Amino acid sequence: MTEESSTNGSEQFRKFVDDFLSTAAPALEDVVNSKAYGEMLGQAVGNLVALNRMNNDVMDLTVRNLRIAGRADVVSLHRQLARNEDKLEMVLEIVERIEEELAAIRRLGSETADRTAGPESSPARTSARKPTGKSSTRSSPRSPSDRD
Repeated sequence: MTEESSTNGSEQFRKFVDDFLSTAAPALEDVVNSKAYGEMLGQAVGNLVALNRMNNDVMDLTVRNLRIAGRADVVSLHRQLARNEDKLEMVLEIVERIEEELAAIRRLGSETADRTAGPESSPARTSARKPTGKSSTRSSPRSPSDRD
């Protein structure tokens, strides 16, 4: 019996809503079609946008006062990090190019040394060189141009 009363109640409510909409529809259409309604709707939207902007400003100030990194801070740090990465990449390219040039110079130097020494180079001549070990570098002071 409760199902019949709830079904009857929902039917009555639907009938009431349908009757209201059928009688109020022409009047509501006239209101919506008026210039005043458009101006009022535009003003309401403008107010909502202003409220949203004020809310965002208040939230930004709150985050700043709490000294928590906000979105603008993270974006700024991202830009700085990207700029530093680009600079480091350029430095790495220059270092690699210099290493290649140094290796080429060393190859040319060893080739010219091999050509000038020729077949008459003897093992005694190569062993007559001074050994370069840690003990010899510690005893003599290094000049600023010798530093790595």
